[in-house]
Amino acid sequence: MAEAAPQYLALPSGLLELCALLGAPRDSLRGPEQVAQKKEVKSLSSLDPEVLSVFVPPFVTKEDSQPAGVNCVTLGKTRRRSFRKKRERPKAEPSKGHPFEGHPSKGQDPEDVGIPNGVDLLALPQLCFPGGVCVASEPKEDCVHFLVLTDVCGNRTYGVVAQYYRPLHDEYCFYNGKMRWEASGLGRSAAGCFVPFAVCVVSRFPYYNALKDCLSCLLTHLKICKDFEVDNHIKDFAAKLSLIPSPPPGPLHLVLNMKPLQIVFPSRADPESPLIDLDLHLPLLRFRPEKVLQILTCLLTEQHVVFFSSSWALLTLVAECFMAYLHPLQWQHTFVPILSRQMLDFVMAPTSFLMGCHLDHFEEVSKEADGLILINIDTGSITFSNDEDVDVPDIPLLAAQTFIQRGVKNHLNYEHRVFNSEEFLKTRAPGDQQFYKQVLDTYMFHAFLKARLSRRMDAFAQMDLCTQSEEDRIDGMLLSPRRPTVEKMASRKPSAPHGAHRRMVVSMPNLQDIAVPELPPRNSSLRKMRTEDCGGSHTVLDVPPKLTYTFKIPEIHFPLVGQCVQAFHADCVAQLSKAMDSLAPENSVLLARYFYLRGLVQLMQGQLLGALLDFQSLYKTDVRIFPADLVQRTVKSLSAPERAQAERTPELRRLISEVVDKPEDAPKADDRVKNFELPKKHMQLDDFVKRVQESGIVKDAGIIHRLFEALTVGHQKQIDPETFKDFYNCWKEAEAEAQGVNLPFSVTEQLDKNECVYKLSSSVKTNRGVGKIAMTQKRLFLLTEGRPGYVEISTFRNIEEVRNTTVAFLLLRIPTLKIKVLSKKEVFEANLKTECDLWHLMVKEMWAGKKLADDHKDPQYVQQALTHVLLMDAVVGALQSPGAIYAASKLSYFDKMKNEMPMAVPKTTSETLKHKINPSAGETFPRAIDVLLYTPGHLDPAEKVEDAHPKLWCALNEGKVVVFDASSWTVHQHCFKVGTSRLNCMVMAEQTQVWVGSEDSVIYIINVHSMSCNKQLTDHRSSVTGLVVQDRAQAPSTVYSCSTDGTVLAWNASSLQVTSRFQLPGDGLSAIRLHGGCLWCCTGNSIVVVTTAGFLHQELKIGENFKEISTSFLGFQLMPEQEQLWAACAGYDDIYVWSLQDLAQPPQRIHLQDCSRIHCMIQVKKQIWVGGTGLSQGRSKGKIYVIDAERKTVEKELAAHTDTVNTLCSAEDRYVLSGSGRDEGKIAIWKVE
Repeated sequence: MAEAAPQYLALPSGLLELCALLGAPRDSLRGPEQVAQKKEVKSLSSLDPEVLSVFVPPFVTKEDSQPAGVNCVTLGKTRRRSFRKKRERPKAEPSKGHPFEGHPSKGQDPEDVGIPNGVDLLALPQLCFPGGVCVASEPKEDCVHFLVLTDVCGNRTYGVVAQYYRPLHDEYCFYNGKMRWEASGLGRSAAGCFVPFAVCVVSRFPYYNALKDCLSCLLTHLKICKDFEVDNHIKDFAAKLSLIPSPPPGPLHLVLNMKPLQIVFPSRADPESPLIDLDLHLPLLRFRPEKVLQILTCLLTEQHVVFFSSSWALLTLVAECFMAYLHPLQWQHTFVPILSRQMLDFVMAPTSFLMGCHLDHFEEVSKEADGLILINIDTGSITFSNDEDVDVPDIPLLAAQTFIQRGVKNHLNYEHRVFNSEEFLKTRAPGDQQFYKQVLDTYMFHAFLKARLSRRMDAFAQMDLCTQSEEDRIDGMLLSPRRPTVEKMASRKPSAPHGAHRRMVVSMPNLQDIAVPELPPRNSSLRKMRTEDCGGSHTVLDVPPKLTYTFKIPEIHFPLVGQCVQAFHADCVAQLSKAMDSLAPENSVLLARYFYLRGLVQLMQGQLLGALLDFQSLYKTDVRIFPADLVQRTVKSLSAPERAQAERTPELRRLISEVVDKPEDAPKADDRVKNFELPKKHMQLDDFVKRVQESGIVKDAGIIHRLFEALTVGHQKQIDPETFKDFYNCWKEAEAEAQGVNLPFSVTEQLDKNECVYKLSSSVKTNRGVGKIAMTQKRLFLLTEGRPGYVEISTFRNIEEVRNTTVAFLLLRIPTLKIKVLSKKEVFEANLKTECDLWHLMVKEMWAGKKLADDHKDPQYVQQALTHVLLMDAVVGALQSPGAIYAASKLSYFDKMKNEMPMAVPKTTSETLKHKINPSAGETFPRAIDVLLYTPGHLDPAEKVEDAHPKLWCALNEGKVVVFDASSWTVHQHCFKVGTSRLNCMVMAEQTQVWVGSEDSVIYIINVHSMSCNKQLTDHRSSVTGLVVQDRAQAPSTVYSCSTDGTVLAWNASSLQVTSRFQLPGDGLSAIRLHGGCLWCCTGNSIVVVTTAGFLHQELKIGENFKEISTSFLGFQLMPEQEQLWAACAGYDDIYVWSLQDLAQPPQRIHLQDCSRIHCMIQVKKQIWVGGTGLSQGRSKGKIYVIDAERKTVEKELAAHTDTVNTLCSAEDRYVLSGSGRDEGKIAIWKVE
């Protein structure tokens, strides 16, 4: 039998925190003056209610269960779990035998019953009878209303109150279970009088509908029972609710049989979403749509809001609906949806609030205070107190689409936690500015910003990903600042035609002429539209219903003694186990919820080790709902024998090390949100880098270093606040000017739809007419004056020469820019005058950037050149000095690179390289690429079409993963975290999971549909270094994993259970392959071949082949067709090839010219691609050697990257992708011959 947990283990409360019976005090019903005849009862004044009885869990204590031989977990000292207000006698001394909660002056002992925090028993009677207690001459209908109770820390509990009437009888006394009246003058005069009572259930969860239904079931019993039986019925009811655990977030709802109803307790959708158990359409039945928007505006701007209704129930329900409408914003101020008549002065509070009052108090409240928003739920009207207009702005028409959805994100700096509110406001329409200014200044918006800057992957972040357009994904890859594209300019005109949608494909792209992807028309809806089934211009929202499941709580038997409670817990465990056994292995979402519930029930039983095993299974099934706090407290409460037993269990030993034994976390990082402000003191380089990044101008630290050199030319190496301010203003003015460019259709039709106008000259004379020279990322063109027209100057690719000269005009020499274009005899000339030097620098930089982009197949060079050009413009504008052009020339980075180090890309490299992408785009510095994984596209009913594209998974340092859509090489999923350590390996299993092995010894599993990582496998004890999948036609796949300590585990890919394990001798296990039904394991000193059960089959020892020098295996590849094993060894610039038929034979040796180190190797068709570091053109670079496996000769040497090649992967044997180290941090895509 399990040992009971120590008393300090605080178990999570069930659905019930407290249940109370309230009504009129006995004294108020005494005396003939307070009891009128039947016809006059209605004129009686209201009575003051009080708490009559309180019931607080747990209802079965340790002492109750001990005689039955059952051990239970209890909390704190043993207390009475209920009290009944004793009948007071005028001359009797207070009894000390029946203490109760209440006002201290009446002799209660508040320590006798543990009242939950947030429940004020002094205020509870007023809230349960907000209109007072009135004796009636005839029974009234039962009524229900709802409460929200808040403690001093802002934590909320929720109450559901059911009022009902009982007659006053001569023969029975309601109080204290006494069966007789005292002589009190209350006799037959009270016959026909009906007294109201209220039952209040308080819960930590807003189960409004469910608890209302529970109370309705209770009232059917209370109405027919004897007066002295009422307390027992309520206690049984409270005890039943207290045993029900709260369902974890997700699709599993709990069902409770309350007789005659089956009550459903829904769960919240996810840990970050609110629990919804009310009808969200209620406000739409009471208010017109424009009124709903107006109320939301009042809440978003944090006004003083008061709801009114003649129905107490509607006050809370409607207010809670508006709270749900605000999500993910959360109301941060006072929230009291019901005010009793004694609480009306609360509306004079100086801070923002949302309160509710009965309609009878409308006139009184409206005169009580100024600045109130008075909302009449019954009539659907909104007025202001004292007939004064309150400054409430109208909500912008497109606020729901652009306010939080896209606009805010563009003005956040995640590294320094800065929000540039001033620049955000500039992007809003002038008429909408007042609304946004007020909202940005609210506490709820500040809390929302905190969550965004912390990159919280909540429901809002998931929605943002689901509704992200391809344009938004491309924006995240751009280094240069945003400018309106030609397509956006066209969309400003109502008559402009929309661009064609890109056809979504599932196959790999043809990379022969890949370019920056074109942008589809932006969808203005919050959700993606599907129009294929709709005729005409109508669109419908595609919102698939979410699957939900239910678990029926077993019956609870009374009387509630220890044996019955233990029987209930045993039934729960049995039914949960049965449900888990019948689950399909792939239904891990539901399995995780069952683990959670069974773990909670076993804790209540005192089965601590069983509970921890369930929580360990939950940890690797869905870490989002893992109760880390509870598990930590449970582990600390284990007795010495239990702790020793847990340490002997491998799964629990790992769990304990994860949640308890790990070192204390670092101090909590500063999560404040800073608003961008211009500096007020001189800045050194580091401070300048931080300020520029905060401003949102540039993030790349290297570019900012060049900007610093430009702004400090000829001065001390520091920047004064005035210079920074001038630079910042010039930048923003140029940005605003570009936003205002509006090209005529005759011009936009000549441009690509993704082109942006980045710079316009003043009106100048050229040899092709008078107009303004415009620069896009692709070309120069002349925007002619008069009747606006388009004159092509040149694309940057076709420029042959750029010169800055002067032309004689009378006695003057006019600065002129000359551009010679390939295949054109005529040289373009423009009399740019004072702008000539700047345009000369800018055009040469763009020309050099385009040449580098073409040579290296990397469009990022153009984006970086654009950034340099825009910074030049701002530097010249800010300095306004003769040396400004020289200062700006410090930013001519690519032009200098072209002139000083003319390095042509080797021909073989240029012919094989097809494209480069940068997963670190938008970061402050490049990140090393540790692992690459390509997953082919496949259509799946669970996926959207765009999610079925092939994907490239890129593991960066510190556990970050970026996912690219491999059909267009655009970002499918921006950086998300998979632990915090280096990632070593990735593999796809079951077409729905990507398994990632980490240095922290954890295997993380990513769901390819939701792009979330909620599963973690923690059975390894050291760094996970290899993963391989054994696919099977019928049974679930088996995944083999290995770690550096020599452990090899076999996993069922569906159930995530370890099916077998074995240990290889020694350390240094670095890779694992599957061939011929055996596992080939690289242990550094040898390559071991074992069966899948772990039995040694053969071994290749490195010492037998390399006796002259100490070395180790770096990696290996198997060539099944050739029956060969290819391996690389540390310290050697050769690849060694063994025959699988006889590993004892000496290997063949293939020399790699100019190779200094080998990092990785893969097989592609009949080739072996080897990545590492080597010399190219006299410099150390990342190199790839392509070896013909049949001839065993090096076919190609590819100068792949400026930094070492860390990883290689194959894409359908058509392309090879290589990832480089942190100095470059880019991915190269190579064509396979």
